Amino acid sequence: MRKIYIYKNYINILLVVALSFAISIVGVQISSVFSLVIVWRFIKSPILFILNTLPITLFMLFIFFITSRIWASFFFGGAPFLILHFINRFKIRLRHEPFVPADIYLGNESTKVINLSQLPFNAKLYGLIAVFILFSLFLLLCVKSKPMKLLQRGIGILLTVVLSFTLYNTIYSNTSLYNKFKIYGSQYSQIDVVNSRGFIYSFLIKTHTFDLPVPEGYSPSECENILSKYNNIKEDENVKLPHIIAVMSEAFWDIDKVEQIEFNKGYDPLENFNKITSQSYYGKIVTTIFAGGTSDSEFSFLTGHSKTTLSDFANPYINLIRKDTYALPWILKSKGYKTTGFHPGFPWFYNRYNVYDYFGFDNIFFIDDMDIDRENTYYVSDMDAFKFLLDDFSSHLNNHPDTPYFNFTVTIQNHGPYANYDLGNPEIIKKESIDSEYYHLVNNYTNGLMSCDKALGYLVGQLEKINEPVVLLYFSDHLPLLGENFSGYKAMNYNIGTSGDLEAYLNTYETPYFIWSNSPAKDLLKDQGKTPFVGEAPYISVHYLVLELFDYIGLNDIDYFQYLRELREEFQVMTNRFYKTKDGAYTEDLNLEQMEKINEYKLLQYYMLFDKNVESFR
Repeated sequence: MRKIYIYKNYINILLVVALSFAISIVGVQISSVFSLVIVWRFIKSPILFILNTLPITLFMLFIFFITSRIWASFFFGGAPFLILHFINRFKIRLRHEPFVPADIYLGNESTKVINLSQLPFNAKLYGLIAVFILFSLFLLLCVKSKPMKLLQRGIGILLTVVLSFTLYNTIYSNTSLYNKFKIYGSQYSQIDVVNSRGFIYSFLIKTHTFDLPVPEGYSPSECENILSKYNNIKEDENVKLPHIIAVMSEAFWDIDKVEQIEFNKGYDPLENFNKITSQSYYGKIVTTIFAGGTSDSEFSFLTGHSKTTLSDFANPYINLIRKDTYALPWILKSKGYKTTGFHPGFPWFYNRYNVYDYFGFDNIFFIDDMDIDRENTYYVSDMDAFKFLLDDFSSHLNNHPDTPYFNFTVTIQNHGPYANYDLGNPEIIKKESIDSEYYHLVNNYTNGLMSCDKALGYLVGQLEKINEPVVLLYFSDHLPLLGENFSGYKAMNYNIGTSGDLEAYLNTYETPYFIWSNSPAKDLLKDQGKTPFVGEAPYISVHYLVLELFDYIGLNDIDYFQYLRELREEFQVMTNRFYKTKDGAYTEDLNLEQMEKINEYKLLQYYMLFDKNVESFR
C-alpha cells in the first residue's frame, strides 16, 4: 500500500489541529444524540467551538510531540475525549443529567444503577466507532510524518503543557465568562446548559467547582445575627422524647397511583404501605434527583439544606463534608439521644463512613457489621436490614433504658438496574396494562417493591409490639430508573420528563413519605398535649422533611429549623426549575424580594456547612 509522506513539520502540526477539530465535531454529535442543530449553534459561535476544541487540540499535539506520529496523536489523543462524550450521552439518556467530574469520584456507586445491556448503543454509534478505528488504521498504515528533532519535540511538549496549565487556571476556571454564553432552553436544565455551552468546556469548568464558592456578601457574624432571632423558644428539658427511626427506602415508588396500572388477582405490591399510610401522616416530597444520586436526598433530610441552592457541580458527601458538620444527629444528641447511622452497603459508597462521623452519629454500621451470607447476597434485603435495625434497637433498650434512640437507615434492596427480561418472577402487573416491550422491566421492579413492602409491614408490626414510644419516618430517595429516556414510564402512559410541563417535571422527582407512631408514642404525645398527626401531610421539598418530623414530635426550639419553617411558608417546593410560592402558584421566575430570601438561605446554608461550631452539641 502506497504511503503518504509528510516532510514539513508545520503541515504535520496543522493536520493534527484539523483532526482535533474533526474529533470535536464528532464529540458534539455524540453528546447531542446526533443533533445538527447543536452543531450549527457552535458553528455560529466560533468562540464556544474553540473553547470546546482547544483542550483536544493541545492534548493531541502533546501526543504528537511525544511520538512524532499522526496516527498516535489521533487515536490516543482523540479516544479519551470521545469516550467522555459517550459517557455523557449515556448519562443524559439514562439519568437525564450530564456527566460531571464528581461522577469520577463517585466511581462504582455512580454506575451501579446502570447495566451495560441498558446502554443506548445504536447503528450510528457503532458506525462512528468503526470509522474512528478504521481511520486510525489508515493513518497508521498510509500516512508517515517526518520525525521531529528531539529539541523541537521538547519545545513542543513544554509549550503544550505550559499553555494547557495556563488556560486551565484562567479561561477554564472563569465561571463569569462561562455564564455569559447563551442558553438554549431552560437555565434550570443542566442538559440544556451543557448542550448550549459544550460538554468539554462545561466539564473543565466544573472541575473547579468541587468546593462551594463563598456567597456574595457572606459574613459569619451576620448569619449568627439572623439565627439569633429564632432563639426565643425553649423546650422543657424534662419532657420525655420518643424513640425515632427514619428509613430512606431505595427507589420506593407508589406505582399503584399510575391510573393505567392494574395488578393480577392475589397481588398487591403495596399492601402494607397503603395500610400503614391510611393510619399515618402521609404525603409527597419533591427531591432533586431522578433514578440515582441517593446521597443528595439523604444530605437534604439530615441537614435541611437544598441542593437547588448549592453548587450544581458538587456532590455534598464527596466534596463538601470534610469536618464535623451541623446535622440532625448532632441536634438529637444535644437532646439526649443515642444516634445510629446504618447502611447495608459498603462504607465507601458516597463516603458515608466519614460523613456519618462528621454528622455526629454515635454508632455507624455497614454491611460488614451484618451476619449474613455475603457470597449469595448482591444487595442486602430490606428484611435483613430491618432485623439488624431491630436488634440494635433492642440492644440499646437493654443498655440505655432511659435514653431515647435515633436510627437513620438507608436501604438498598431494590436498587437498579432492573432486567427487561423474564427472571421467573411472579407476574404482578397485568400484561394488558403496559406496553409489552417493557413489561418485564416494570414487573421485575415491582417484584422488588413488593418484597420491600413486606419488610416494611414486618418492621411496623415489630415496632407496634414494643412497649416503648417509637415514631417512624419512612421516605424514598428517588424514582427508579425504568429504561432509557423514561421508556418504562412511557410504557405505562405516566406523564414524566424534565423538559415537559409542570406535572411531568414534578412527577419526575416526586416520592412518598409518611410518619407513623406506635401506640405508646401516641399516648406519650397526647399526654404532652401534642396531637399525633394523621391524614394528608404537606407537599414539600425533601429538605423540609426533617421539619415535619420535628413538628410531629413537638421539637421547636432549634434556631436554624425555626428559620426553615419561615422559608417553607415562602417556598413550599424548591426545584432546579420551579418554585412553589406561598400563594400556591408555581413559577420559574422569582421577583426581587423572593430572590433576596433565597440569597439569605444560601448565606445560612454556607454558614451551617462550614462555620457553624458543633462543639456545644457533643
